[in-house]
Amino acid sequence: MRVVCIGECMVELRSLGAEHFARSYAGDAYNTAVYLKRSLPDADVQFLTATGDDAMSRAMRESWRVQGIDDTLAFTIGGASPGLYLIETDAFGERCFQYWRSHSAARHWLAMLLKHGEKAVWGADIVYLSGISLAILKPEERTRAIELMRGLRSRVEHVAFDPNVRLALWDTPQTAAKVTSSALSLCDIALPSTDDLRELFGINEPAEQLTHVQQMGVDEVAITLGAGGCIVGNGALRLQLPGPKIANVIDTSGAGDAFNGAYLARRLLGDSPADAAQAGLNLAARVVTHAGAIVPASISHPSDASRNLT
Repeated sequence: MRVVCIGECMVELRSLGAEHFARSYAGDAYNTAVYLKRSLPDADVQFLTATGDDAMSRAMRESWRVQGIDDTLAFTIGGASPGLYLIETDAFGERCFQYWRSHSAARHWLAMLLKHGEKAVWGADIVYLSGISLAILKPEERTRAIELMRGLRSRVEHVAFDPNVRLALWDTPQTAAKVTSSALSLCDIALPSTDDLRELFGINEPAEQLTHVQQMGVDEVAITLGAGGCIVGNGALRLQLPGPKIANVIDTSGAGDAFNGAYLARRLLGDSPADAAQAGLNLAARVVTHAGAIVPASISHPSDASRNLT
């Protein structure tokens, strides 16, 4: 099994007090890669991005290797450096971010892929990317990225997409909706949140959101509803799953990425979308009880991760 996750990894600084910070590495597509690998250890999980050649980039790559992530498709740009963000959380675990990413090497992932050849990702069982993977590109590059997605549909088994809306990265909300709609229409598996779809399309009801996405041509959709669980659609089948009871939410960072990683891992194992969604909810419920987008493996590792591939 081979999975290619496309996007950005940044240096994460988390406040430990007035003058102390913890450093780690995170980013939505990278987080999904880590949680997918933990959920399916036998899979070859590759991270397609671009980094610099500085000490911070080298340390970042080493952390990927520790997580079991293959960096063969992580291209190096001389003189470049990674993006950085500071994260703080309130008493309810909700996040506040400050970003320094305008010159992030990851913004050049598409140019580097095209330079080295698209064939590098052909044959993958899943290619996964997010709205952030597209938003960080130059406006004129996004059309080429959509063309890439269209071409991949006949070259890989599945294209999975999470809109993960961050309007601050887009020129206008209208541009975000247009590009995201194009990406959704070209994916096999859509993994949006209800908040994403509300922001993009002004639709509030999850059932109506599901209908809207499926009408774009996406057969398989899993919409996360925060504490409310998720709603899954697969063809004519629809099912809403409640969220697990969580006694103490510490940090919601990475919850959606954990859901995506577990969901895709279970689908690769041959599980139904409903069973995959339940595994995603269970993993996300563990992740939010600890600080950071990527929690220690002992916390996130599913109890049934030893299942054999089918």
